[in-house]
Amino acid sequence: MQRETTNVRLRITSPTLTAADIEAKLGIKADESWKIGDRTGTFGAILKDHGYALDAVALYTVKLDDHVRAMIKRIAPVAQKIGEISGSAKVEMICTIFCKAPPPIAFTRDDLRWLAAIGASLDVEVGLLVERNQPAAKKPGDKEGPTSVF
Repeated sequence: MQRETTNVRLRITSPTLTAADIEAKLGIKADESWKIGDRTGTFGAILKDHGYALDAVALYTVKLDDHVRAMIKRIAPVAQKIGEISGSAKVEMICTIFCKAPPPIAFTRDDLRWLAAIGASLDVEVGLLVERNQPAAKKPGDKEGPTSVF
């Protein structure tokens, strides 16, 4: 059984700016980066943009609000620079939640203004974890199910 997790990622992609370019402008080393032509995923799709990503530094099990605040705190010192980059790159805040039941999802007006100021779009992905009932193990002496004789 997969456990419940929450993650917030700031992703910047561009056909012209490399991850090294973005890192140089922001002064923050990427948690993950890629370049045009890299392969990704199960089927090896070829990436069409360079990419730079930062993850919120928070426990995977804490609430979405805490992850968003952690990300804002992490990138607040370079928010203006991210806003400048957004003119030539796509900036996204991606919130990914895996949970057993749909969680409440809300963003404050200040959070949304902050995203607009850095030129970021917001993407929230929720995956529901489903427990699968395992068939009970057979005990010694249990009879087999019905059989037909033809």
